[in-house]
Amino acid sequence: MKIAIVRKKYTFHGGAEGFSQALIKNLIAKGHEVHIFAIKWEVQGDLENIYFHRVPAITVNSFLRDLTFAINSYRILKEKRNDFDIIQSHDKTLLQDIYRAGDGCHREWLRQRLKRADTVKRVLTYLNPYHRLILWLENKIFTEKKYKKVIAISEMVKRNIIKHYRIDEKDIAVIYNGVDLERFHPRNKRIYRNELRKKLGIDEKGLVILFVGSGFERKGLRYLLEAAEKVAGKVTVLVVGKGKESLLKRFIKRQRVIFCGPQKEIHRFYAASDIFAFPTIYEPFGNVHLEALASGLPVITTRLSGASEIIENGKQGFVINEPEDIDALRKALELLSDEDLRADMSVKARTLAEGFNFQRHIAETLDLYSRLI
Repeated sequence: MKIAIVRKKYTFHGGAEGFSQALIKNLIAKGHEVHIFAIKWEVQGDLENIYFHRVPAITVNSFLRDLTFAINSYRILKEKRNDFDIIQSHDKTLLQDIYRAGDGCHREWLRQRLKRADTVKRVLTYLNPYHRLILWLENKIFTEKKYKKVIAISEMVKRNIIKHYRIDEKDIAVIYNGVDLERFHPRNKRIYRNELRKKLGIDEKGLVILFVGSGFERKGLRYLLEAAEKVAGKVTVLVVGKGKESLLKRFIKRQRVIFCGPQKEIHRFYAASDIFAFPTIYEPFGNVHLEALASGLPVITTRLSGASEIIENGKQGFVINEPEDIDALRKALELLSDEDLRADMSVKARTLAEGFNFQRHIAETLDLYSRLI
C-alpha cells in the first residue's frame, strides 16, 4: 500500500511524534510505502520506501503554525489524493481518510482544565485564539465528517468524541497504542539503574518516583509534588519533560525533585526508578504508561487517563479518581514504598504490557486500512 501520514513535526521527546515514528518504521518493515507530510521531520536511521513532503507553514507562533499547516496540507493532499491508498492524519487537518485522535478531544481537555481554573485563567482560556482555532478545526472534522474513520486511542476518547460531537459510534475504531517491548524491559535495571543514580546523586536504595511528560499542568505534576511532600520518609522525584518549572518551586519543600528536561534515552530513567506516577487532568492514553509497565514499574494514574482502562487497581499499580485527591495519591505512593509489593506488581506490570506490543497495533491498523480500501 501507499500510505500518507500527516503530522506537523517530529521531536524525540514528543509522545505523539514518537508514536508516529514507530508506526512509520513498522509499516515500512511490512513492505508498505510511506509518505510523510510535515513541516519538519527527521527520520531515524536509513530506511527505504519512505518519502518526505514538506508542508509550508508560518511557524512564528502555534496559532499561525496550526492554521497554515491545516490549510496547506489540505491544498497539497487534495491534488495528490488519488496517489495514495490511505491518508492518515495525526493532527487536526481537513483532508484525510483516517483521523487518528491521538491528542484526544480538545473540548474535553478544556472542560477538565476550566473545572480546575480560577476566574482569571478561565477568562484567558476563553479569549485565547489558539483554543478557538483548535475547537474550530475539531468541530469541522467531526460535524462535517472529514474522515472515513476515526481512530480513538482509548474508549475514554471515543466516549468524549461521541459526547461532544454526537457522531455515530460506528465511525470510531478504538486501537490502543503499542510499545517497544525490547527497548523498555525490566532487565534494563541491571544495566542502567546504578549508573544513572550515581550520575544524579541518588542513593542506590532510595525510593525514586518517575514522572515523564511535557506540559506539566495537563499531566498533573503539581499534584504529584504535593503528594510526595506528604509521604513518610525521604523520596526523590525525577521529572523528565518540558514545562514551567518555576511555577512548581513553591510545592517543593522537604523532598528532592530533579528536573531532567527531555531525554532521548528515556528507557534509562525507567530503569533507575521504582514507581511511575502520572496524576493527569486529561490524557487520551499516554505512551508513557505502556513504557513504564513494560519496564516493570507499577503505575499510578487517574480515571482521566485512557490508560486507566487497562490497569487493574491494586494489581499493576493504582488508579485514583481525581488528580487533586492528594491523600489518595500519597497513600498509593506509600503503599508502593513496600519493596515486596513493588516486586509483585512489577511482574504483573510487564505481563500486562506484553499484550500491547507494536505487532498487535500494526495488525489492527492494517486490518482497518484493508476494510476501508
